[in-house]
Amino acid sequence: MNLRSVRLRLTLLYTLLSAIAVAALVVVGIRVGTEPIEDGAVREGGQAVADTVRAWNLGEDPTPDNFWMVSVDPESGDASSYPLGDVWVEPPLESVGRDAVDYEQAWTEFSQDGTAYLAYGEKVSATEAAVTLIDLEYYRDRSSSLRLRLWLAGAGAVVGIAVVGWFVSGRALSPVRAANARQRDFIADAAHQLRTPLAVIRASASQALSRPREANAYMESLREIDSAAESAGAAVSELLELARIDSGQFAPRLAPLRLDLLVEEVVAGVRVEGCDIVADTARSITVDADYALLHHAVENIVRNAASRARNVTVTARVEGKDAVVEVADDGPGFPAELLPEVFERFRRGDSRGSSGLGLAIARSLVEAHKGRAEAANGAAGGAVVRLRLPVASGT
Repeated sequence: MNLRSVRLRLTLLYTLLSAIAVAALVVVGIRVGTEPIEDGAVREGGQAVADTVRAWNLGEDPTPDNFWMVSVDPESGDASSYPLGDVWVEPPLESVGRDAVDYEQAWTEFSQDGTAYLAYGEKVSATEAAVTLIDLEYYRDRSSSLRLRLWLAGAGAVVGIAVVGWFVSGRALSPVRAANARQRDFIADAAHQLRTPLAVIRASASQALSRPREANAYMESLREIDSAAESAGAAVSELLELARIDSGQFAPRLAPLRLDLLVEEVVAGVRVEGCDIVADTARSITVDADYALLHHAVENIVRNAASRARNVTVTARVEGKDAVVEVADDGPGFPAELLPEVFERFRRGDSRGSSGLGLAIARSLVEAHKGRAEAANGAAGGAVVRLRLPVASGT
C-alpha cells in the first residue's frame, strides 16, 4: 500500500469537499453582504426626496441636480415632468413616476454613457411623485470589493484547509504506517527466527546423509534436528499467539482468582536445570482475571528469568490498589540500552532466551487485564520484572 498516494488522495478529497462548502458560504456571504449595500442606494434616494420635501415645507427653494417632479393625470394616465435643478441624465421618468404614484415608491436601474444609475421615485401627493438619481458606481465598487475580499478569503481558506488536510491525513495514517512498519519487522524477525532452526535441521540432515555413519553419529544428528524442530515449533506457537492477540480474537474471561496460589502453582511447575525458583506469598490476594492467560503471562516471565540466573524469587503482594507479581533474579540483568524496550517483540539481550517474544506476550496478556508490566535492574544486580493488576473489589 502506497501510503503517500493514499494521503494525497485523502487530502484532495478533503480539500474538494471543503472547497465546495467554502464556495457555498462565499456565495451566501456575497448575497447577504451586497444586499445592504444595494439597499443603501434606495435609502439615499429616499433621503434625497425627504430632504427636498422638507425644504419645500420650510418655504425654501431647493434646486437639487437631477431631480424631477412627475405629474400623472388620474384620468388618462399621462405623465408630465419638469426638473428642479440642472440635469444631465435622462431617466425613465414616466414609468418611475407612475409606479411611485401607484405604489408609494418605485425605483429602477439603468445605464447612460457607461455609468449605472438608480432612478428613485417617491409619491409626494395624490398625483405627483418626486424622482431623483443615484450614481450606482460607488455602491457597485463596494459590492465588487466585498465579492473580491470574500473570494480571496475563501481561496485562502481552501489553501489553509488543504495544508491542514495534509497534516491531519498524515496523523490519521500514522497508525497505519506504524502497523505496516511493525508488520514488516514482524515478518523479518519471524523469518530470521525460523531460519536458524531450519538451517540447523537442514545442515544436520545433510551431514547425516552425506555418507554412511555410525549409529551414535546418526543419534547426534537426530538430537540436533529434534532440538531445532522444538525451537521452531515454540517460535511458531508464540507467533500464532501474538497474531491472535493482535487480531483481537481473544478476550479474558474474568473471574475471581487467588493470585498468590497462581504464583505458587507456576513456581512449582517451572523446572530449569541449575536454577532455584522460590515463591514468596505472605497473604492471600484476589484479582479478577482469566486463569489460563494470567498463568501463561507469569510463567513466561519466570522462565525468562530462570534461563539467565541461578536464583529466582517470585513475590506476590499488594501495593495500594495494585496486586503485584514481582520476579527478581540474580542474573546479569537487562542491558542498559535494552531496558526501555525489553517488552518489545524480538528484543533479546543475549541468546539464552527462545524467540524474544515471551516478555511481549506477557505484557499483552497483562494489559488485556487492564494492568501493566514494568522492568528494571535490581539494586544488587539481576533483573526485576513486575506485573501489576487491579485488586478485585472487596478484597
